[in-house]
Amino acid sequence: MRMLRKIQIAFLASAVFFPGLAAAQALSFKDIDARVSEYRKWLDQVGNNGSRLWIRLDSSKRPHRLYVGEAFLNADPVEKEQFVEIFSRFLAGHPEKNMLIDIYDASTSKMIGEYGFGGFKLFPTPR
Repeated sequence: MRMLRKIQIAFLASAVFFPGLAAAQALSFKDIDARVSEYRKWLDQVGNNGSRLWIRLDSSKRPHRLYVGEAFLNADPVEKEQFVEIFSRFLAGHPEKNMLIDIYDASTSKMIGEYGFGGFKLFPTPR
């Protein structure tokens, strides 16, 4: 009887302290696929044939190398972060997960930032 009580308390405590675990499982495969396909459509619009936020992706290395264009460099910081976050979620194939990305300037092929465990970070540009 005591063991049953302890199990009940542990279960209730985990439900209170970790409510996100139940919510994360609420997405079905259809929902995930729909969101990822929306990401793909949007990324196609802002890609090489669109507004040129990004030029190409090198997925042969880890983390992925994302080469960005002139439109990305001219965008404001909030737009840059949102773009990289959506790209990361697209690469991960899930709207709640992220993929590590190194950000490169397509014209110079130099690393200008990264997106990873520490979030979005652009390196200062030398003047």
